[in-house]
Amino acid sequence: MTRKSLPKYVYRDRGYVRFIRRARGISVMMHEEVGSPEFWDHHNRLLRGKPAPKPVKRNFEALIKSYFQSDAYKKLKPRTKSDYRRYMSHIREIWDDKDPAKIETHHIYELHRANADHWRQANYLVQVMVVLMNHARLIGVTRKEHGNPAKGIPLFKQQSDGWEPWPDDVRDEFEGLATPRARLVYELCLGTGQRIGDILKMEWAHVANDGFDLTQGKTNKPLWIPLTDRLSDYLQGLERREGRLVTDSNGQPVSYRTIAQEMRAIKARMKHADAARYKTHGLRKNATIELYLAGCDDEMVKSVTGHSGVEMLKKYGGQVRQRELASRAQEARNRLAREKNEP
Repeated sequence: MTRKSLPKYVYRDRGYVRFIRRARGISVMMHEEVGSPEFWDHHNRLLRGKPAPKPVKRNFEALIKSYFQSDAYKKLKPRTKSDYRRYMSHIREIWDDKDPAKIETHHIYELHRANADHWRQANYLVQVMVVLMNHARLIGVTRKEHGNPAKGIPLFKQQSDGWEPWPDDVRDEFEGLATPRARLVYELCLGTGQRIGDILKMEWAHVANDGFDLTQGKTNKPLWIPLTDRLSDYLQGLERREGRLVTDSNGQPVSYRTIAQEMRAIKARMKHADAARYKTHGLRKNATIELYLAGCDDEMVKSVTGHSGVEMLKKYGGQVRQRELASRAQEARNRLAREKNEP
């Protein structure tokens, strides 16, 4: 565009162009490329006496608010929403005014390492950052070619096999001291292998003569779980009511915190020195181990517990899983060898 073809009130100025309208006291540097749609949009606003819109401030405060308004967040389970809000609040406190586009992998790596004393929380922070930075790319805060700086950061490995299964002596003593409600929770955890959150949502309407119909809260996975003989016998001794299986004295649902406190109070009365060490979630591991000891393969175990992958089964089944699978594999070899040697 030549000097003569510049639009009205626009003049060249040190490599840029400037809109000058002295009668209205307007003198504005225009950084857009002359002739571009952005240029003409800016020019038309200046002709009408309207300033250019202020650029939206890019920071984590704005990014997190945008994510909370997204469909991806709205589709999450309530528990996951709560976790995300807690961890994103932590990120906001650290990087409130920082531009997400300026975040690099080493920043997130340092954040991860700074929380090394709490490895679960540190790993979850990285996972939340992956979600946030992906949202930043979707809304144009960062560019696709920059990639996601939170991806590829090595997470801390679990330092143990996770939840501990309850030993027989702990189970025996607990059964003798448990309140009716705590015993019901205990039997449901053992019999179905489900998470405590799903146990507390079970209703009598979900229980048929031969099994449970339920949908897992964490995975949204529908399951039908046949009753074990032990759980069937236990439930037959209870009065069937409307609503939840686990309730308060008025038949109303109870919270996880209420049950956790009740379970801790019982273990506090136990003589076993390590009783407090065994958590209710460990009963899910007991159920997993019992399935392997009964000769179930991975797919059969998953069909009951609802685990989504083999990696989690390795943690829950532990060495029992390896021993049972190895025993069956070697027995298959022995069987093949015997068949070859048969006349």
